[in-house]
Amino acid sequence: MYKRASSIEASAEKLNATLPPLLIEAERVASTVFQGAHGRRHVGQGDEFWQYRHYSPGDSPRKIDWRRSAKSDPNSENAGIFIRQKEWESAQSLWLWNNNSSGMNWASSKNLVTKTHRASVLSLALAQLLIRGGEKVALAGTGIPPSNSRKNLFTIAQQLESHNSDTKDKQPEHELPQGYRFSQNSALVCFSDFLVPLAEQKQVLASLAHKNLRVWLVQILDPAEMNLPYTGRVKFQQPAGDTELLHSDVESIRDLYIDRIRAHNKDLSRLVKKWGWHHILHTTDKSPESTLLTLYRSISERQNTIALTADENRNGTMARASINGGKSGEEYA
Repeated sequence: MYKRASSIEASAEKLNATLPPLLIEAERVASTVFQGAHGRRHVGQGDEFWQYRHYSPGDSPRKIDWRRSAKSDPNSENAGIFIRQKEWESAQSLWLWNNNSSGMNWASSKNLVTKTHRASVLSLALAQLLIRGGEKVALAGTGIPPSNSRKNLFTIAQQLESHNSDTKDKQPEHELPQGYRFSQNSALVCFSDFLVPLAEQKQVLASLAHKNLRVWLVQILDPAEMNLPYTGRVKFQQPAGDTELLHSDVESIRDLYIDRIRAHNKDLSRLVKKWGWHHILHTTDKSPESTLLTLYRSISERQNTIALTADENRNGTMARASINGGKSGEEYA
């Protein structure tokens, strides 16, 4: 018995050794969020029972649960005819995009992770939550289509590890999600610091808006980029170049800098809300779980709305078909 347990433990350790470290960390974050997040359940054309509700004019008679209706007490509030609702299970395609530029691979302190690392953990943890809910997920720019398989999660983890590596065969850097092909009406979640000038961002994001994408921008910043905590004489250097800026008294420009970065972030938020998108700000000194929960709930609510709208459209078509003598509105026209 002891040998068998030892063998199982050894096999488990061997299996864990093959998992990308990023995946292990993302699973921990996703598991924490999964405990506090409600399921992705919503009404629609699935197979799993969800709930009963009273029959309403326009409902298809085929949805009536006659057995449940017969059991209702005619003298109680629960009397009447009941519809058996099922969970909506049509998977949605969702793309993840991560800024892989050198500017993301920075942290102001040894006690903080880089922006790239936090973006990777959040995107991979989100992928795990969505795949658990049956959604199809893929990493943009890899050529691999969205899938809801567990194997796909492992593939995404490897892709992110490759993006984060310092090897010479690293993919070209992209600070904005441009040059990618996304299917119409799909969803896109972007992880970046979004510090590129707003005019440049507006041009790229406008092209995404024309594709009717549902977009979430997760802006990841180091806390030092928000409050400029340095004092005295400081030399600033671009991560991917030789450009340097030496300032003799950083404290004298701190208030101006803070005003500028806050204005930049507010303008970005206003811009994306014009298209009905979402902007979430996260700093690397904060817990990834809280941001992931906010993001996951936002995506869930949006997908639920789409599901309900689709179901309402189906019910409307059925009602019109009944009025038109069994033909749908499109066929009748």
